[in-house]
Amino acid sequence: MDFKSFVLNHLNTGVVQTNGPEKNQQIFIANLFSFIGYALAFLMGVSAFIRQDWLLGSVLLIACLLFFSSHLILRSKRITNPYNVSANLVTSSLMLLMVYLVYTGGVNGTGPLWIYIVPPVVLFFGGLRKGTRNLALFVLVISILMFYPNNEWLGTSYTFEFKSRLLYSFLTVSCLFALYEYVRQNSFQRIKEMSQKYEKQAMRDPLSGLLNRRGMRERLQNEFERSQRYKNDLTVMMCDIDHFKVVNDQYGHDKGDDVIINLGAIFESCLRKNDSLARWGGEEYLLLLPETNGDQGMQLAEKLRRKIAETQYKHDDKTFSVTISIGLHQIAATDTINQAITKADTNLYKAKKQGRNRCIID
Repeated sequence: MDFKSFVLNHLNTGVVQTNGPEKNQQIFIANLFSFIGYALAFLMGVSAFIRQDWLLGSVLLIACLLFFSSHLILRSKRITNPYNVSANLVTSSLMLLMVYLVYTGGVNGTGPLWIYIVPPVVLFFGGLRKGTRNLALFVLVISILMFYPNNEWLGTSYTFEFKSRLLYSFLTVSCLFALYEYVRQNSFQRIKEMSQKYEKQAMRDPLSGLLNRRGMRERLQNEFERSQRYKNDLTVMMCDIDHFKVVNDQYGHDKGDDVIINLGAIFESCLRKNDSLARWGGEEYLLLLPETNGDQGMQLAEKLRRKIAETQYKHDDKTFSVTISIGLHQIAATDTINQAITKADTNLYKAKKQGRNRCIID
């Protein structure tokens, strides 16, 4: 394995497909932050030991171990939410290290210059609300340390001009990062909402609001796998409006659309929560009935057939009704999804051939 592959594998620790792209990106950056943190802390700690600054070197090596531990946490399978634990460890370790550097002054009073890395890290891991609260706490702590009278709470001394300008510049940087995080979160939320909206539209029939073929295919796959896993009954039902072309020709396409919509509402009123309904084609509907055998499916089919036949539609001064033909198939263990749909469609064709307005099951 070359160095590049080693680094990429290291940074992708904890990244799995089931997390989703946003979560995996967060984990990747968490690994990157921890890598930079423990590498830099280790180098600075070694440098402090070379200068014989034993206390600073020890603190930096402890910080190095904490940053490395945050990376190891992402490998753990025992922790319920390793990312949150790792993020909290990185954030708290960094803030404590920065408070220590402000208190001691680090190397020749340059320690406070490192505090500018706090805002991006804290806001990334905590988001706008939690990150802002953590930043406010950090500012409060270092302000008390630096501006307490006579520098009594500091292990070193700073001029008032240095302290005030350090604080003003830190607040400015923090506000800029907070503004960026606010814009980023809003943009991400808008993109997410648009994505969900278009995904929903892609799964739904625009006229009836029911699932379309694409949406139903996903339900079919999930229920088929569940029925295979738990050995549950599963029945599919294919329905078609009889002589629908006549309805369109005599009463117009708008009235035909009303019939399509109304039939969908009738179907939904008779189904359970775990049943699925889709507009499969022009005047075709597909019903998916989990934990339902053929006899139970046939009872529901007859109920739907009668209810639809009894429903009256008005057009000008005329009334009319429509009927449906239904083909059912109880999915067998040897069936594929396509085979099951084909068998239900074959039974629908038989119902049409036998005079329509009837239900057929094999």
